[in-house]
Amino acid sequence: MRPYIYRLFVLGSLLFFAQPRTAARQAGADRCGDRDPEISIAACSGIIQSGRAGGRALAAAHTHRGVAYVALLDYDRALQDFGRAITVDPRFSRAFANRGAVYGARQDFDKAIADFTRVLTLEPGSAPAFADRAGMYRLNGQHDEAIRDYGEAITRSPSFTDALLNRAIMLAGTSRCAEAIPDFTRVIELTPSEPIALVDRGVCHEAGGRDDLALRDYTAHLRLDARSSYGLERRAALYFRTGEHASALADYAQALVVNPGSAAALYGRGVIRRLRGDTRGGDADIEAATALRPGVAAMMAARGVTP
Repeated sequence: MRPYIYRLFVLGSLLFFAQPRTAARQAGADRCGDRDPEISIAACSGIIQSGRAGGRALAAAHTHRGVAYVALLDYDRALQDFGRAITVDPRFSRAFANRGAVYGARQDFDKAIADFTRVLTLEPGSAPAFADRAGMYRLNGQHDEAIRDYGEAITRSPSFTDALLNRAIMLAGTSRCAEAIPDFTRVIELTPSEPIALVDRGVCHEAGGRDDLALRDYTAHLRLDARSSYGLERRAALYFRTGEHASALADYAQALVVNPGSAAALYGRGVIRRLRGDTRGGDADIEAATALRPGVAAMMAARGVTP
């Protein structure tokens, strides 16, 4: 199964611009943590260089400045500041979390996992930290560990939609659709406007031979995201398998409007054109699709679409 999209809980949730503590409100401290990174860097630097801040207040200033550097994509300076925050206050979990997120962004997943593990040592019940470490495990190819950590996050926060969605995607991606469907269903219950869960649950239903449920999910997904090339391609393939070639052709045509470079849609349209007697047009589509994606024939055969 190819998921519609992966969504991680990292970075956006951890790189924060909260205002500094009152204890640090000196020498421009009220602007340390400002949403404008340049302003935040200047204000935080003033606190750090004043020599008057110490302990958690100094660690917070370094952390806020590190977050501002991340906003400017200056990861080296960000890591330096997060490291200094940790040296000043080894129990400041925010610094570990932010540093872990940056390590993840730099694809240094072992270090990211180590930092999130440290966060969990300091905050054993943190559902976000379990979800973030799970994301790093996934990116590091440690799927069993990732699924386990998403489970820990869900145990602590049963309505944690990002953890539910990511666990479902991972379960589906490792041929465990029967386990994934309840998670997708829970995400849909909690967030009815979430298109990802619908299309991926549809794929799982289709894999289990429940074509009627799959069609319902694909259609619901497309009502939420009419420009979803993947959703159109999946529904078209289902229509093709069930003999509704006109509907399949319409979906492939719309997918190509949305994404002219879709190898799946080109290939599917080519197959239907050939079946309808347009051999030249069909062959041209199939040839173009294969040039775009050499493995497209095998992928489409897995979806039941063959010449």
